[in-house]
Formats: sequence, structure tokens, C-alpha cells
Amino acid sequence: MRLELKVLRKRKSYDFKADKKKPDDFSNNWKNNSLDDFILLVDGKETFKCKCQSVANYCFGAMATAGNLKHGASLKEGKFNIECFVPPRLFHGEIHAIVNSTTMNGLWINNKAMQITADGFQNGRWLIHDRYSFKLNKDTNYAWSAGCLILSSADLEKFNEQLKRLGVNAGDKISGRLFEIE
Repeated sequence: MRLELKVLRKRKSYDFKADKKKPDDFSNNWKNNSLDDFILLVDGKETFKCKCQSVANYCFGAMATAGNLKHGASLKEGKFNIECFVPPRLFHGEIHAIVNSTTMNGLWINNKAMQITADGFQNGRWLIHDRYSFKLNKDTNYAWSAGCLILSSADLEKFNEQLKRLGVNAGDKISGRLFEIE
């Protein structure tokens, strides 16, 4: 059995600022949110599909990118890898790490899901997680990505249930491919 993730990123997802004249922040970077498709393939056949946020729209303040593109912390088009069911730390639910992959700004995400800047600094943690807010005790209205792939809580739970039914365990790796469309 061969598992693979496919992410279809709509080019419209880069247009996330509601008002282009205003600075990046939570009140402005919500437009065209979660338009992208997140698909699990088993032996080439689609077995799970949901919407996700794949463009880094949380590119301000503490989450400002380590490159020259505002959305440069987003996964670049092409191949990426995930490690399944990693410790959540401060995240809600069962999450997955994006590993041994590259961001749009050309920086490497290592086997610990950490981006390595040109000067060797480890920047952030690249994950697949939900948009749950502990403060609100529910999902936020919009997904805020600093480079991660963000699903709704319900969709992440369904995805995880599917992985478990397929016998995927903590630490197992799945390859993925991100395509830019439309």
C-alpha cells in the first residue's frame, strides 16, 4: 500500500490581504482563506479530501518570515514529506510534522520540522495542524499559517482516523506533492 498527500494550492490564495494598503495583521490577512485542497491518496486513489490553508498569511510580528517573500515560509511547489503523529506541544489534537522539505524562500525544513535560515538559525516548526484556539475553545474563523498546512479541527480528526485505519503509526513517513493550480 502506497500513501501520498497531494496539496492543490490555488494561486488566488496568495491574495490574502483584504486591503493591500494596510499592513499585514490578523485584521487584514484573512482574504481567500483555506481555498486549497488537501488530499490523501492510497495507491493513487483519493480516499480523503478537505480544504486547507497552505500559504503563509501569518507573516507579521513574531511570525515574520526569514526570507525576502512575505509568504516565503510556505511550502514550495513540488515534493514534501511528513512525519505522522508527532508530539503536539502547544497544539491541539494529533498533528504531523513537515520534514525534509523546502520553503518558497528556498530555506530547508529539516528532519525535526525546523526551518534552517542561511545563518544556521532554527526558525519555527512546520506542521499539519488544526485552527483550534484554546482561548476561544473552538476553531478560529480563519486559518493562520506561518508556513504550516492548516485544516479545520473536524477535518484533521477525520484525516487522522483515516491514517489509523490504514495502519499509520507515530513516526511513519508519507511523501507529498504540492501543485499550484488556477
